[in-house]
Amino acid sequence: MNKSALISFLAFFGVLSPGFCQEKFAFEFYAGPSQAFLTYEVIPRNDFISPSNNMQYHLGTTFLWKLRDDWQLTAQLEFFKRELGTHAYSSPADTIQITGYSTEGIPLLALGVRKTWGNLYLQPSVSLMRSPSVLDQYDRGNEWNDIRLGVISESDWGIGLRLEGGMKIYNRRGNYFLGGLRYQQGLILMDKMNAAVRYNERIGHVLSAKSRGTYAGLFVGYGINGHNLKSAGSRSPKRLYNDNKLLKHELSIEDGWYFMLYGGLRRRENPLSNEFTYSNTSGQFQAVLGYNYNRFSVETGYGNFSYNANYQIDFDGVEALVMKWEKYDMPIIPLTFKYHIPLNEQNTVRFGPSFSTYFGIRDQSKYRFISKGSGATITDEKEYRYTSESYSVRNLDHGRFIFNAGMFAEMSVFNSSFLTFKVSRNFASPDFVLIKGNYIIEGIPISIESPGNINGFMFDLGYKIPLKVLNRQLKQARKATA
Repeated sequence: MNKSALISFLAFFGVLSPGFCQEKFAFEFYAGPSQAFLTYEVIPRNDFISPSNNMQYHLGTTFLWKLRDDWQLTAQLEFFKRELGTHAYSSPADTIQITGYSTEGIPLLALGVRKTWGNLYLQPSVSLMRSPSVLDQYDRGNEWNDIRLGVISESDWGIGLRLEGGMKIYNRRGNYFLGGLRYQQGLILMDKMNAAVRYNERIGHVLSAKSRGTYAGLFVGYGINGHNLKSAGSRSPKRLYNDNKLLKHELSIEDGWYFMLYGGLRRRENPLSNEFTYSNTSGQFQAVLGYNYNRFSVETGYGNFSYNANYQIDFDGVEALVMKWEKYDMPIIPLTFKYHIPLNEQNTVRFGPSFSTYFGIRDQSKYRFISKGSGATITDEKEYRYTSESYSVRNLDHGRFIFNAGMFAEMSVFNSSFLTFKVSRNFASPDFVLIKGNYIIEGIPISIESPGNINGFMFDLGYKIPLKVLNRQLKQARKATA
């Protein structure tokens, strides 16, 4: 974020500061996945090229000022990530290549109002977005059929219309958890990316992706009412706990079955040394059924790891003059063991070690590609011409088992479930694919190879719901005997 935007926010924050300890003030923190909406055009038209746009994230803070009983003035400071210029998939998947990629983040400030009905709310607002200045990556001479290639900033600022709706769940202090949906419609074209689509290393089309800052997102967060920031002696907030919530919490920490969803990112081993973060990072998810007994738990289910067999060629002092990537997926069956160590008497915060074995379902050696051709890359107005041949090794024998070890921490939310954070490392993964490349760059032969596996450090966020909490008959029986 630039200095002027930061100063503007601090000035706004200063205006609200005197009201921090007033009943009518509150603030929230939130984060969640988001999906950007981009306008695509293939030049010349080719219906076999279908662009994809991967999910990213957004996070922010909301400040609320009470106007009257059910109305609040809102101000949000937010940062959201969006992809501009993504991979494209075509029917001849073994010969297509997209050059250029960007996942720059956009900061914004939004002003609006919130209408509340009980625990539900609706919030329209208007946002001012700042386009990242580093996006203008166009070099003169880097053109195809008079079309500029690269990422281009069309406007430094953008304006958006936003609408969000959500639900709040209060705790005993009058603070609350919240979750909901958010949509932003951008009104001004901010960024454009013209990515070369290569067939056998020759440009055949241009994929043009345009962004106005439009996105949709899911979010969860936590809100703090201003009265909780008062000094000692202030009146106690209204108690919002009840017997039902206490019963749900007791059921959630008992032995029994649970369902859990994981999602996160993995940093590859031996990362490539270039500016493209995506070349070293992949995603994964798991959906598992587990059983908790005393302090131990075991779980299994289904998951999927994305991975790639990327390589780059540094030449003549130019980093990543040539870069090649092939994306793959490995579905897995996990088996995970955990040991839970409580950090308080209520058993609401726990941590411990985690050990997993993953069984890879797919025999990746049955899938192959080969690509031959010639091309050129222009850097700093200097052209490098090359011919290339790249292919995957056929009938590559590989194992199926991968191992994982790490630490996790989980925190009780909604008095009935757990939010889990996990840091771990995959190791002993076999190489599922092996890509080999033979290039001649300006008359100099260069050979390179790159394996693809799922080793590396992982960062996961998960949500666990004990099934006893969903058992209405069990809860009624407990109430009857209480």
